[in-house]
Amino acid sequence: MAEPAPGPEPRQADAAAFFRDAPPRVVIEITRRLPARSVLRLRSVCKVLRDVTSYRPLLAAVHLLHPPQPLICFGLNACPDRYIRLRDYCVEALDLRSDMLRPILRFTDNEYYDFIENIVGADAPPIHAFSKDHINYGEEVGDGEHYPRITVHASIDGLLLVSFINIWYICNPATRQWVALPDLSRCTVIGLYAHISSGEYRVLVYTDKDDGATWTRYYVLRVGAEQARGIERPIPPPATTGVGLLNIGLGLLNIGLDSVSLSPPVQLRCNLHWPPQERQGYRMLVFDTEAEVFSWMSSPNPIREGSTQLLEMDRKLAMSVSKNGRPTLELWRLEDYRNEIWVKIYQIRIPVMEIPDLHYIDWFPHVVSPEGDVLIECSNKLLLHCDRNGNLLRKFQFREEAPLVRHTLKETLLPHAIFVAPKITDGDVAPPFFEGL
Repeated sequence: MAEPAPGPEPRQADAAAFFRDAPPRVVIEITRRLPARSVLRLRSVCKVLRDVTSYRPLLAAVHLLHPPQPLICFGLNACPDRYIRLRDYCVEALDLRSDMLRPILRFTDNEYYDFIENIVGADAPPIHAFSKDHINYGEEVGDGEHYPRITVHASIDGLLLVSFINIWYICNPATRQWVALPDLSRCTVIGLYAHISSGEYRVLVYTDKDDGATWTRYYVLRVGAEQARGIERPIPPPATTGVGLLNIGLGLLNIGLDSVSLSPPVQLRCNLHWPPQERQGYRMLVFDTEAEVFSWMSSPNPIREGSTQLLEMDRKLAMSVSKNGRPTLELWRLEDYRNEIWVKIYQIRIPVMEIPDLHYIDWFPHVVSPEGDVLIECSNKLLLHCDRNGNLLRKFQFREEAPLVRHTLKETLLPHAIFVAPKITDGDVAPPFFEGL
């Protein structure tokens, strides 16, 4: 006679016994193949893993072994009804190893709706995806067009800086923890960074010249604080020894920087680095997060026509260079930080003629990993994944909007002090973008 199938309790006991007796390396190898959310669910059903000592290898595996994943933003029609126009704004992470998309944030909102126009039966105009050249989040830009009201501005240490209309949050999508920030919509946000010596997270912003001010003003907002603090002297003393250098430095800083959504910086040690920008004379701007001063460093060859992005590569700074519709990309690495020596690591060529999806359309390539993975945004609502040899690995078809590659996210389950007993005021609103996951 066959034995009855084991019920839930024996199965849980077997799982608990496995994780109790398995070597740490086995647990880590299992964990590195699971997204952070699955690790949390695993811990919730296994009493052994609720012990801090047993859970520590899982935390370390998620934080150290999970590589950064590109974030893909796109929109979907959430309700096909003619008069109930709902839109899903989606942020998903792409695992470059498995080519699987996984939801990170999702928010459903109504599209712009003109009651007078719809009296005569006109359809409500659609919301168009935001572009890289003109970003005006959540506001009407003419002819009834709106840009998405949920925006991912920055990412660091598994945290995302996200805004919903004029409400700003720091959140950890893996643990669904969040903390509200003051309204930053009147500032230009240019960076989110970790302050190493204090363990704090801070947001770097600037305000344009107004109210008779002579210079652009830069501010630092500590996550958890209610007001930002101004930076009094943004140029380091060595750069002010000559009057010419002083005027040039202050002049470039007075112009300001592109927002973090357009030009995301990368933190390496205690310095925050921005890709070369036209308004900064195509030089790399660097912000010392401890001394709170700006300086400049050289980039690989003068880059004036291509688009550049920064990423971390083997604890060194790397830069990808690409052009819209051009098949050749470059990946450079800063081998000697002190002497500013860049070395070209990869020159990647996309075989356009062998990929019919790239024919007769507009497309833009990104290098998104130290291994040379390339993502290609296509105007025909395709996203292509190629390796550094130009081989097409996977293509993703989106139904309604061309996808947009945003920041990368390195998931973590490590605790952050900013989420411990957060102070919630009457004006704080919980973020709505976890509800649909």
